[in-house]
Amino acid sequence: FKAFTTSRHQSFSLRFFFFTFIHSTSAKRKKQHKKYRSVISDIFDGTVISSVQCLTCDRVSVTLETFQDLSLPIPGKEDLAKLHSSSHPTIVKAGSCGEAYAPQGWIAFFMEYVKRFVVSCVPSWFWGPVVTLQDCLAAFFARDELKGKELYWLRNGVKFCKVQKFPEILCIHLKRFRHELMFSTKISTHVSFPLEGLDLQPFLAKDSPAQIVTYDLLSVICHHGTASSGHYIAYCRNNLNNLWYEFDDQSVTEVSESTVQNAEAYVLFYRKSSEEAQKERRRISNLLNIMEPSLLQFYISRQWLNKFKTFAEPGPISNNDFLCIHGGIPPRKASYIEDLVLMLPQNIWDNLYSRYGGGPAVNHLYICHTCQIELEKIEKRRKTELEIFIRLNRAFQEEDSPATFYCISMQWFREWESFVKGKDGDPPGPIDNTKIAVTKCGNVMLKQGADSGQISEETWNFLQSIYGGGPEVILRPPVVHVDPDVLQAEEKIEVETRSL
Repeated sequence: FKAFTTSRHQSFSLRFFFFTFIHSTSAKRKKQHKKYRSVISDIFDGTVISSVQCLTCDRVSVTLETFQDLSLPIPGKEDLAKLHSSSHPTIVKAGSCGEAYAPQGWIAFFMEYVKRFVVSCVPSWFWGPVVTLQDCLAAFFARDELKGKELYWLRNGVKFCKVQKFPEILCIHLKRFRHELMFSTKISTHVSFPLEGLDLQPFLAKDSPAQIVTYDLLSVICHHGTASSGHYIAYCRNNLNNLWYEFDDQSVTEVSESTVQNAEAYVLFYRKSSEEAQKERRRISNLLNIMEPSLLQFYISRQWLNKFKTFAEPGPISNNDFLCIHGGIPPRKASYIEDLVLMLPQNIWDNLYSRYGGGPAVNHLYICHTCQIELEKIEKRRKTELEIFIRLNRAFQEEDSPATFYCISMQWFREWESFVKGKDGDPPGPIDNTKIAVTKCGNVMLKQGADSGQISEETWNFLQSIYGGGPEVILRPPVVHVDPDVLQAEEKIEVETRSL
């Protein structure tokens, strides 16, 4: 839970200006990074669009950031008044609502600490109005004025953010723990939250393509105890019977909805709610029960079908997880293609395609001949490069005293090794020795303590002819000059020793 204690509502003013420059200069010489996806990213990934506006020139910098949870502040009494006041509709410190420490000095600090300790022990109704989850969300997404130490490009500015894309499962973390100097405290304020119908429309960006912004509660994690010790329990809803259960270590107990609503929530998991999606699933299920004669059978991704069965917004049909760019089956996936696809009659495919789009439509499976040829070429290349390297490196190891050593970055070498051994499908980019090299007096030298390996000149020329890159980092061992008189004396001793 340590990751939940950091707020994602950060300042993006400077990072936006430097990102393009840094990326453009490094992308030319580095291997292009792959973008991976997983079941975790499919379920929990959302997108926040953050904007910082200069109040002098009105220039706006925009940044898109992926999130997997929203870390929300718990507003205090004064912050709630600002949130609910018509005169202060939006200006609230989003990253520190109810957390700012303004007084200075030891006496003020002690009084503030005692106040917070009492607040954490006394029920929240004693101090003021009830805090709702909508209040926490409003505080997080409120416009934030940048002044003083938070100057925007040496000028005053305003920072604000909205959600561009909501995830299928929304994880919300309430910042109940505060750590200051030598003390840690816990905010025990009760935050009321809905079991159904959490409306997130007010926090959606205007140009967002999202259509479903209503969520139902799926699970709640609670922390019982203090900031220094405690115990975690969870309340989870069973999707089959719609009942709630308490999970406390090995103990599982059925509980009422009121028990869940009165819980001191720490982390909440909400799931997108759509009655229309459920109706669509029931309609397709009924069509499957009607056996119509079909001249064509269509193959569809099991991954997408699983999203259709469980997601409120499954998105367009995507068959690319079992197809190559040429429209066939990649040779590596041919042996387990039945685990990746499901065959549907034409009427089911037509209904799904007309509703969600996507594709491509597949009614014949075949191993891609083009990919097969490319695979054979890459396997031959791997074998050739590995054999030549082993031969050159063996000859290098047999040399008694090489005149020169060529240094190579071990980071790059590991990528190349993964490629030739078949662990990585793509070859590495150009050789990158920039991290192990340092220039002194115009000469490129090996950086002290650098993660590097030593290879022969022939091996370096071989790798460099294929991948290019650099720079060359050469080590020349010092030549030891032996005095002839000393050498003659050593030979005399050796002869006498041999005769004995």
